Order: sequence, then C-alpha cells, then structure tokens
Amino acid sequence: MAIDTEMQTSPSDSTITRIVNNIKKSESDSWNYRGLELSNEMLVVLISHPNIDKAAAALDVTIGSLADPRNVPGIAHFLEHMLFMGSSKYQGENEYSKLIEGNGGNSNAFTSGDHTNFYFDINPSLLPEALDVFAQFFIAPLFAASSTDRELEAVNSEFEGNLSKDAWRLSQLEKSTSDPDHPYSGFSIGNTETLRVTPKQCGIDIREVLLDFHKAEYSSNRMSLAVLGNQSLDELQSLVVKIFKDVPNKKLKKKQYACDPYGEINRKTICYIVPVKEYRHLAIHWVIPDHKNIYYCNPESYLSHLIGHEGDGSILSYLKKSGLAIELVSGERNSAPGFNFFTVDVELTIEGLNRWKQVIYIIYQYIAMLRKDEPKEWIFDECKNFNSMNFQFREKERPDDFVSSLAGRMRDYPLVECLSGEYEMREFRPDLIKELLNEYLIPSRMRVFLASKEFTSIATEKEKWFDTQYKKEYLPEELIEKCETCELIPELHLHSPNEFIPTDFHLLSSEKTLLRPELPTKIKENEFYRLYYAEDSFYKLPKAYLFFEFRNPLGSVDPIHSNMNAIYIELVEDSLTEFVYPAELGGLQYELSALNYGIQLTVHGFNHKIKQLLDKVLDRMVNIKIEKQSFEIIKEKVKRSLQNFRREVPYQMAYFGVTYLTAEHQWNKDELLSCIDGITMHDVEAFIPRMLTRFFTDSLMYGNLTKDQALEYMTSIERKFQEKRYYQPLFPSMWFNQRELILPEGCNYAYSMLNDAHKLHAIEIYLQCFQQTLENNALLELFCHLVDEPCFDQLRTKEQLGYVVSAGARRSRGVQGFRVIVQSARELDHVNQRIELFIESMRDYILTMSDEQFKKQREGCMVKKVEVPKKMRSQGNRFWMEITNHQFCFDRSQLEGEIIQNLERNDLICFYDHYISLNSIHRRKLALHVNPSSLALQKPNDETNNVEQEYDSTATDEIETEQVEVIIPTGAIHGEIKLTEQPVIIEKLNETTTTTTNEAENVLPKKELNLPQAEWIDNIHVWKSKLSCYPLAQSYDKIDVPVLCKL
Repeated sequence: MAIDTEMQTSPSDSTITRIVNNIKKSESDSWNYRGLELSNEMLVVLISHPNIDKAAAALDVTIGSLADPRNVPGIAHFLEHMLFMGSSKYQGENEYSKLIEGNGGNSNAFTSGDHTNFYFDINPSLLPEALDVFAQFFIAPLFAASSTDRELEAVNSEFEGNLSKDAWRLSQLEKSTSDPDHPYSGFSIGNTETLRVTPKQCGIDIREVLLDFHKAEYSSNRMSLAVLGNQSLDELQSLVVKIFKDVPNKKLKKKQYACDPYGEINRKTICYIVPVKEYRHLAIHWVIPDHKNIYYCNPESYLSHLIGHEGDGSILSYLKKSGLAIELVSGERNSAPGFNFFTVDVELTIEGLNRWKQVIYIIYQYIAMLRKDEPKEWIFDECKNFNSMNFQFREKERPDDFVSSLAGRMRDYPLVECLSGEYEMREFRPDLIKELLNEYLIPSRMRVFLASKEFTSIATEKEKWFDTQYKKEYLPEELIEKCETCELIPELHLHSPNEFIPTDFHLLSSEKTLLRPELPTKIKENEFYRLYYAEDSFYKLPKAYLFFEFRNPLGSVDPIHSNMNAIYIELVEDSLTEFVYPAELGGLQYELSALNYGIQLTVHGFNHKIKQLLDKVLDRMVNIKIEKQSFEIIKEKVKRSLQNFRREVPYQMAYFGVTYLTAEHQWNKDELLSCIDGITMHDVEAFIPRMLTRFFTDSLMYGNLTKDQALEYMTSIERKFQEKRYYQPLFPSMWFNQRELILPEGCNYAYSMLNDAHKLHAIEIYLQCFQQTLENNALLELFCHLVDEPCFDQLRTKEQLGYVVSAGARRSRGVQGFRVIVQSARELDHVNQRIELFIESMRDYILTMSDEQFKKQREGCMVKKVEVPKKMRSQGNRFWMEITNHQFCFDRSQLEGEIIQNLERNDLICFYDHYISLNSIHRRKLALHVNPSSLALQKPNDETNNVEQEYDSTATDEIETEQVEVIIPTGAIHGEIKLTEQPVIIEKLNETTTTTTNEAENVLPKKELNLPQAEWIDNIHVWKSKLSCYPLAQSYDKIDVPVLCKL
C-alpha cells in the first residue's frame, strides 16, 4: 500500500539533496518538523518550537555489535565509549561533558545489535556550540591512545557489573547457543579478555582494530541526525548543514544479516538454566521473517495482541485458573535487518514449573485455535485504532530520549512517516498472519528456555562469557508431536470487542495554552478526605491522573501486618487482570501499592472512561473473594521478592541500607521474611476489613476533568467504602509521619551488608546536612551541580574506581544531605579514601573557579531546576509528591530556581566548611558498605580471573520508597548496552587545547588522608534508640494534621 507522498522542496543549497516539509504528526503536536537529506547522504530531522526549555540532538549509526570482527568481540561497544574522548578540533577528553552537563544537560550513548546511538540535551541557547563539538566526533575523532586503556576498563567494568544479572545471562546464553557461524551468536559487550588479553596474545593492536572498524563501518550514509531547538526550522537547517556537511561519506552498503540466527540443529531444543535470583521462567522463541519493508501491515502486532492478551479466553487467563502461571508476555523482538524473533515469556508457579510441558502445550492449543478461526479484520482494526489513538495523543518525552528514539528509526521508515511509522497499520494482510502461524510459530521451529534454581543438579554446562549454568538437550519427540496435533478446548477463545476504547477526546479547558502547568488547589476537606484539584491547560491532552493515599498505620504495625498488606494488594491486582487488560489496551492504567502507612492507588489515562476503571478497582478492593490457590501463589511470590533482596545490585542495596538506617522506624527484609510463612488465608481475610474500616484519604485529581467531576469521583469513593460499613474517620493519634533520625555532629558511622550474588562492592557515603526548606534545597542542589561532573570524571574516568559513580543530593522524610555512590571491585577502604580525597579537593575547585565559570554553572543548575516535565504524568507525580510529603509547595521549582539565581560562591564555601569538610566538627557521616558474601565469592566465575577490576552499569531499577525523594544514577540498560549518564561542569571550550598536561594536573594525588576512625554499627536497634529525630518538614500550605475524627 502506498505511503503518504513526500512533499519535497528543491533545495537551492548544493549540500542538501532533499527537503521534506510534510512529516506526518499528531493533531495535538504543536512542534514543527522538517526532513533533510544532505549531499553526504546523512538523513536529518529538524524539530522546532519557540518555547522549549531544553534543546537536544542525537546521531544514530546503523551499525552495532553484530558487525564485530569475530576475533575481537565488543569492538563496536568499545568504539562507542572511545568516540567521545576528544576530537581534532576539541581535544579535551571531557570537554564535551563539561559543556553539556555544566549547562543543565545530559549526555549518553548505547550500542545494540545494529545501531549505535549518541545523544544529549542542553540549555537551548548553547545548542549551536554543543552541535559543533558533537559533530566533530563524527568528522575527526581522536581515539587517543592515552584514553584507550581507561575506557577499555570502563567497558570491562560494565561487563562485570552485569555478570550476575539474570536478564543479561539469559540473553547471552540464547546467543551463545545459536548458530556459531551467525553474528548473532557473538559477545556484544566485550571485556578485558576480548579487548586486551586475547588480542595481545595474538599480536593484535586493539587501537588499530578500533581505527579499522571505524574506517570500515562509520559513514554519513549510515547516519541519521535529529535536532530539537527553539530556533526556526530555517535557522536549524542552516546550522546543521554547516556543521554536519563534512562528515565523510564512504558509500557503505546497508548491512543485511542471514535470516536464520539459530540454525536447524538448534531447533526443538530446550536449555535448562540456573538463574541467580529465585524465579521460574519459561520462554519460547521462534525465528520469523523481517517485515520491516512492509511495516504498515504489521502481522506480528496482530499475533502479539492475541497471544499476549490477558482477558477472558486468553492463554494467561487459562494458565492462571489452572494454577500454572502468574504473568505472560509475548511479541516480536526485532533484532536486525534480515531476521526477527517472536517470543512468549511466562512466569511460572511452582506447579507450572513441574508441568512446563503442559504450559507449552496450552500455548500451542491457543495457536491452533487462531489457525482454525482465520485472521479477523475486526481484530486488526482494533489494533489499528489503539495505535492511531496512542499516536494522536502521545505525550512528549524527555528531549534527549525523543531525539534518540527518532534518530534510531529514521532509516526504518520514509522520512514523511519517521514519527508515525511505528504506529502505522494500514493494510490487513491475512496471508502474512497465516504464514507466521503455519510456517514459523510451529513446534518444529521453536527453542525453549526454562530457568529455575531446581536445575542446579542437572545443569552441567557453562556459558562461556557469563558462566551461566545450563543444560541443553532436544525436546521429547512426543511433546513435539502432541503440540502439532492439538485438541481445541472451549476455555481458549478470541476475546470480545474492547468496550474501553475511548471515543470522546474533547478538551474541557477553555484556557489558552499556559507557559507552565496550573497549580493544584484544595477544593474540599473533611474528617474523611482532603482533595486537591488542578485542571490541565498546558499539555492539552484528553487524559486525567487520579491519585489516592488511603492512610492507616495498621498496614505496618508489625512485619506480619506489613506482609499481609503486600499480599492483599497483590491479590487485588491478580484478581483484576482479566478486567483491567482491555482497559490498558484502551489507554487506561492503574497502580496499587502497599505503603508504610496504608495503600496508594493511582488511576490514569484517557479521561472518557476513567470512572469505570476507578469504580472496578475500588469494588474489588472492597469485595475481593480470596481463593486458596491464588493465595498460596501470591504469598510465594511476595516471599520470593523478599528472598531476592540479597541478590540485588550492590549499589541498590547500599541505597536501601541508608534509607533503613536513617528511618525512625522501618521493617527490614529479614524481619519481613521471618514471619511470612505463618500467614494464612484466614489472616488476610480478617486483615482486610480492619485495614479498610478506619482511614483518611489524601487525593489529587489532575488533567482533563472538571472540579465537579473531581468532587463526584471522591463522593463515589466514599460511598463505595461505606456500603460495606468501612471508612470511618481516622483517630488523631493514628496520624503520624515517618521521621528521619538526627545523626550527631562529628559522627563517622559505618555499617556493612552482604550480597549473595555479586562479587562487586558498593559504598554510599552520606553526609547528612539539614531539613528541607526552599533555601536549603537550592543551596544543596547548586553544590551537587558543581561537583557531580568532576566526581564522575575523577573517580570513574580517571581512576576507574567503578562504572557506577555518582554524586548528588539524597532526600528522605524531609531531610537531605550530600551523597556519593561508587560500585567497585576495589576494597571499600581504598574507595572510601579516594572519595574523601575527592571531596576534600572540591573546596579549592569551587574557590578557584572563575566568576564566568561560576555564573555559567549557576545558570545551568537553574535550567535544570525550572524545566517543565515533558509528560503530563511526570508533572502529576511531582504535584502528588508534594502532597504525600505533606509539604504542598506546588511551585517549588520556580521558587527554588529564583533562590539559586541569587546564590554566590561564598554561600557554597560556607556550606562546604560547615557540612562537608572533613575538618568540620559539624560533619555527620554515615557510610554504607556492601560486600560480597561467602556465597557470592564461592561461585566460580572463569572470567573474573582474567580481569583486573569489576564494575556495574547504571541501570536503575525501581527502588521501594515511602514518601522519599531521591536522586540516583539514571543511565539505563534495557536489553541494550548504554553508557552512564554523565554529570556536570562548564568551561569555555578552546578549540586548540591539548589535554595531556591538563589531565595530569587534574588527577588527584595518590596520598592517603588521615581519616577519623569509623564507628561501626553492630546492633541497629540499640544504635537507633540513642538518636533523636528531626521534626517534620515545613508545610508550605500551613497544613500538617488534617481535620480528623472529632472526639
């Protein structure tokens, strides 16, 4: 089917061969777009809007780890690291990060199988300067020999940090057990062995390999550039053409890979895998054709919609009723030009693990039903409507994420559809759907991966790179034959048409678009609830966000009640799956979570039918009927989560440890785990009415809804609970907030935790400072902004202490301080010394900074502070945090930004001397050490013997927080390899500077400080009993305790 015709303008500039002015965008998108093809065959998309508060750019190269030389795996990823280490024009190794981070921006990069993607955002006024520095990496990169060894260690530390992550281990095992002659079987991330030891043994100069790879694979005709700025499209065009026209074009052909990465010999096989964490997982993989050239037909989306459905008649519904599974996800996994995968992933119950063959058979029974029923055009139209709706009303992303994603897909679609291509479903092709069902998703072409700790005794093989224990064998022939001749059963059938698809997208606000979101106001308060409301006149989307906190301290009165609260929430969510899934497809979602002081519910999405979903969730909370089978499955799931705590990434354990130690009262994981086995179904049934009988509700309703609707929804909630004689006012003595312990002045506490999975160490050094106020927040944030980039540059880039290195503010329960996190293979005494030495150097760094530098740093901090969230939900979450933290300062960013603007250098020096300096009698230090346990150390790991250091990526998983605001490292690895998101400094760039001398001057001396003796915490409960607590943080709405029960 034809695509929308490109409206091309004949360029007058010889450096441009094509201009596309009619890029398809959504009706709600006010940004302006233009597509270009430069004479060097680089594709460009320009995005312009006068009111953006961050500019951004990304360049994507359609080459990745699949192109690695077979004898040097990891070279594409290594090149990604090395590319930013200076250029001929800007030779400073960290000049790029200084410019970006010092001006309120972020930079990052990642490598996947067939893409390498580089991106940044920055203060809009500095986009031209940043683009010039950025472009030089693709025109004349240095690949300096002086940086090679250190960045090689960074790559290795990234590998080491992923060694005990099950997602990485299983992914590499799947690759390593594929066809060895296909590049898919390679090792993408690289490590010391592949990039140093083996090349050296073979007489290979790794830098020469790097240069050869860049010369052979990087070319402008494989590059796509996306640039977002507040300049006009014509101005952006002139800027980009001038800067990027000199990127060399080597006329390289588009890579195309062989269509079968598995090979016939690997079909009909199963790998029994021993994971690091406690979990049971079944995955079925099929190789399918690459349909990217007919993306608008999207047969994979049709099948994913059905096989992954969770409503009545679905695979998951039947598996759950049979007690065999907890979750199921299916879909295509596009890998590279030439081949593709379709996968089904199932989280199994204990019974499901024992009957895994039956689970596979049920999946094929459903597929057989799809073959018999023939493809349905109404289902295709349903998917088409979902995609169209999501495209028309999609929310803006962070600028750097937006341009990164756009650049990465620009060569997958015509330029006119670069925004809409992934949403397009124009042509119903039942022949392609039937081809997938009849020729590809069949038993004789599948590979099965089954993961559980139960296979320890039989898993006699080890994967080469991650040392994963597994056993590979052929599936029983009788299972293959049985799956080929499935009997159809009535329990598996197509779903009904979705009743949750919204049809009313009318915007209720008559206000013109505001420059900033409207602030919430309290519209009602009584002894039952306190309701805040804000109409949206900024994002202009037909969506609403409803937040509720049902406050009752019974939910955490002891570890047993805390566990029962968690089990209750899981049971409600589990029981709602069939009903809620169609709502999710229709753009509605909910989250239910157990808190220290009750339960939190969030319902959000298209406002047209949001009331129906809210009513259903509340009804299930009130009227849930617990079944024995479901109870046992959910209890075991909660228990497994607690058991896996000591297998988390070490720096995340350190984060939890500081949160736990500084809390006036909080149950630890061991306490929760010790009592979960004794909880019965009757206990939970008795807990629910006690939990719901007496509570207070805080609520925020924000978005495309009226004040009357907000009041109506709140009244409906009140009525729903009171129908069961629930919802009596909370007693005043039951209203209390978690408070933070005051660390005594001059203290130097330390505490150690053990990790059972990782051989890495981690340390969080926390210097507690003061309570949260506008002035204190501004002061701490400016200090953190100044020191963050030097911390990364010194401890990570120069000293290579670890891949996770971050400095910033730590906020918890209304109190805040400065913290440094490092995850490392080094002994923590050494790491502690180097961190303290770095902290000591920061006084002179701030003191000797030029006035111009300081003002630019301050401006960069302000840019970050006042930036409006790009997503409506992010803004809603920001408002909601003010309510749950009971501070109610909804215009915080503007107020603190104004304070930052007036801070002077001497303010920071005084702050440093009082709270941060090692010589200050007022300094309050808590160091949380995480070390590998004997269990982690005794795990064999062939690769660890060949490397010098171990580090981790900065993938940030979800961390449990209760009314906690924290700043943590935010780089991400989601199945792809990414660099750390680097922090902040600013200097004026000198185009001709060399760095060898400067770098030598900037390296901290190899001296040891005479640190005070640490006081190790032995008995936490005794230690806490000797400390007092901070008062609650100031409420800016003059609200502390609401109107509660009138006694």
